[in-house]
This record gives sequence, structure tokens and C-alpha cells, in this order.
Amino acid sequence: MDMREKQLQQPPCILSAEAIRQCEQYTMLHEPVSSTDLMERAGTACARHILATFPVTHIPDIYIFCGPGNNGGDGLVIARQLLYASLQTCNIHVILCQEENSRTTDDMRINQQRWDDLVQSNQHAYSSIFDPQNSIEIPENALIVDALFGIGLNKPVGGLYAEAISAINASNAHTIAIDIPSGLYADRAVPTFDNIVMAQTTLTMQFPKEVFFHPEAYPFCGNVEIMDIGMRVPPDLLWCKEFITREIARMLFRSDTPFAHKGTFGHGLLVAGSADMPGAAILAATAALRGGIGKVTVHTAALAAQVIPAVLPEAILHRDNNDHHVSNIQWDTLQTDIRTIAIGPGLGHDAQTVSVLKDVIDSVQSPLIIDADALNILSENKAWLPYLPANSILTPHLKEFERLAGPSTDSFDRAEKAKVFAQKYNIILILKGHHTLISMPDGHQFYNTTGNEGMATAGSGDVLTGLLLALLAQGYSPAATALLGVHIHGLAGDLYAQENHPASLIASDLPRYFGKAFSYISQDKEL
Repeated sequence: MDMREKQLQQPPCILSAEAIRQCEQYTMLHEPVSSTDLMERAGTACARHILATFPVTHIPDIYIFCGPGNNGGDGLVIARQLLYASLQTCNIHVILCQEENSRTTDDMRINQQRWDDLVQSNQHAYSSIFDPQNSIEIPENALIVDALFGIGLNKPVGGLYAEAISAINASNAHTIAIDIPSGLYADRAVPTFDNIVMAQTTLTMQFPKEVFFHPEAYPFCGNVEIMDIGMRVPPDLLWCKEFITREIARMLFRSDTPFAHKGTFGHGLLVAGSADMPGAAILAATAALRGGIGKVTVHTAALAAQVIPAVLPEAILHRDNNDHHVSNIQWDTLQTDIRTIAIGPGLGHDAQTVSVLKDVIDSVQSPLIIDADALNILSENKAWLPYLPANSILTPHLKEFERLAGPSTDSFDRAEKAKVFAQKYNIILILKGHHTLISMPDGHQFYNTTGNEGMATAGSGDVLTGLLLALLAQGYSPAATALLGVHIHGLAGDLYAQENHPASLIASDLPRYFGKAFSYISQDKEL
């Protein structure tokens, strides 16, 4: 699904460092605006955010560490704007960090001269050269701004710059990183996690950087805020990574029709559960029903089927001949209006169950939803992968994906493996995590922006499977099903966390919040 076809006010794209530089050049050429004025715009936006968020008039000192490049220039603009606005109550200290023979950009030099002029005329403006031999004592009630390096960094930090980062991290003062914490790369993994600024806030320009969606970056970025500086995207610029916003979810979500009936909302078959794990079938079926499906039939082991009517009378039961596990699906005994099939939660690994998955793959041409034990069976029978119906949705967590695609060196490598896997087998891969990554068959990838740590609980994935079954059965495309299902699933967790501590969340709580999630997406309500 190419969201560029939609008319969005701000494309929800995640751009590489090189693509962002193209956006900068396009903006300067077509607005037009000079590079110095664009830097002024960026620094001013950051300064305004700092002034609106922090009680600057009650902060005695702000220390702004500036490198020799354009990120340092941004820092100097911020210093100047904060000085203008602080009503002479706050001392602004610019700490210039530059190794011998390092190049200073033109815009950095222009803003350094502007700051030097202020230092001569304003008793609250200070400038000094960072000297690792003379440590800076930064009080705890100060504020630090990290403007050492931006998105152009392409090698590990060392030397004087590493000393500066060490000084920043040694302080207990709140640290704000400009564009990206210095030491991180924007769109690939760093070879070492030494010498990276540990920021509590990151103010990034126009577009989120891919690294923000990866677990390795979490300890360094803190709360990320996007600064709109009016940067334009060239019409011919191609990107393949995006993030799912409420606006996208709203465009995908369909309103109900007053003359609808249960057939309108589809009939799905859920193959799930065993005598040992009947709850997996119950959770997934509950999610399907709360997700708006017209009817759900649950094919499960006979002993598991005994407990379902008491807790979920709305489900249609299709008992397996085996008491303990799924052993065979008698297709001719199923209702003929079934639109789609989800298989996997709580199935186990019995040899007969393995044969059932093979039978489903061989017998069904429409997209499947494959989760949990079905994924593990697939990982032991990789020869079946090319025969999956096109646009089937696979929902592995990290370990399940590793079994399918092999180990990864880091999360960027894993994301690339997910992209290649989805393209190779013409399927949609939902790689579950804090920022769940959805890889499409055409190479596009989407990071989700909802959800919280409380959802890392047993059965949460079963709930997602049921919700995906509901959406696919209702006639959403497989791509829309994946994007909308993942977003709603995470949003339900966020809505729960509004009313309760996320640590108390259990999987069965999530379907109860689907209705609120639908309302939030479809209406102008705020969390």
C-alpha cells in the first residue's frame, strides 16, 4: 500500500539522511529560502519549544554544546533566541567543540559571529572553547542542549567530541538533543554504544529518523518531538519507510452502514487452541467479535471446545475429532460463507497439527493469517513458504521471526531481513514489538506508533490475530488489515493505560477497548 497516493498534509515518511538533504535543497530552491534562513527557522522552532516546555526564567544556566557543522549552527541560533526571550534571568553558555583541522560550515560561521557579537554586549551571553583538561561543572538545575552532531554523522565519535559527550552524560541536568542525540546514526546501527549523548528530550526536524523506532536508540532519545520547519518533499522523491498515524488509520477505517447485517461484516474461521491452551482460541475469537466480524467459527480440539460456550456464546464451534489437539479440518462440514482463515494460536506441535497447516496452505487460495504455533511449524517446514497464498499475513514476534529468517546482527539488519522476506514470499509480515514493523510485498515498510510496555503479556498476540481476522473478513484489503489492525491493537493498550497502570494490563483487557479505539480513530477525540 503506497500512502503517497493519499492527500496528507504532511507525508508520514521516514527518510534517510541523504533524502532529508534532498528535501533541504528542494526547499531552499523552490520556496526559496537561504540555508542560513532555514537554519534560523530550525533553531527558532527548537527555542520556542524549549521556552514553552521548560521554565527557562527559573533556570539559572543553559549550556549549549555546539559542534563545527550545521547542527552546531542550529545550537547557536537556539542560544541567541533563548537569550532574547529569557528576560535577562538566565545565563546562556555556548561551549564550542572543534578538533584541530576540522571544517566549520559557512552557516555555522555566520551564526558564531552573531553569537560573538552578543557576547560582547550582553552580560548573560557566554562563549568558551571545550577543553577536556578543564572539566565543566554543570549544576543539576541547569539545562543542556546537545548540538554537536546531526544526521550527517557516519563514524563513531572519538577524541575531543567523546570527551564532550562524557561531560554531558556525567551531568544530572536535563539534556535536549537537537535533531538526533550526538553519536547515533539516523538510519543505521552504530558499531558501538560508547560516546552517545543520553538525552531526555530530542527535538528533531520535520521527519522522524528511523533510529527512533529501534530499541537500541531508546536509552538515548527520551521524548521525541518533531519540529515543523516548513521543509518540502520533492515530488519525485521515493521513500519506502513510513509510520502509521491516526490520520492514516482514519482514512483506512470504514464507517458502518445502517442497513448492514452479519453477512455484511463477514465470516471468519479461526483454527486455534488445544486442550492445554484453550485460552488462546478464546482470546482470538473474542478479539474477532469485538473487532466487528459478523460471525466467527472456531475450529479447536474437542476438550478446548467444551469451555468456549460458557465464556463466548457468540462463537460458532467446529470441534475437532481429537480431544487434545487439532488433527483434521473437515471442510465439507463448515459453513460455505467463510471469507478468511486465521491459524496458529495455542495449536501446539503435534504431527497431526503440522499436517493440518499443510492442508490449509494447499487448500486455500485467499490470504491467510498465520500466527504463533503455525509460524513455528512453518519455520520447521520452510519449503512450504513459497506456496503461501499471496498477501497472507504472518505475525511473528522476534524469536519466531528469527526461526523463520535466521538471526540478525541488530534491529536494522532484522528490519532489512523482514523487508526481503515479505518481498521474497509475496506476503505481509507483521514483526511485533514496541514499534511493530509491517513489511509489504512491494518493499514498503510501516512502523506503528501506538502501544505500550503493558502489552508485553501472554495472549496479546492472540488478540491481534483475532482482530486481523475480523478486519480481513469484513473486506478490508490485506494491507489495510495489517496497518489498521496493528494500530488499533496498540491504541487499545494506550486507552487502557489512560485509566490504569499499564503493568496491570492482561490480554483479555484489550478487546474491551476496541470500541473506544474505533471512536478515537473515527472522531475528533483526543487521548
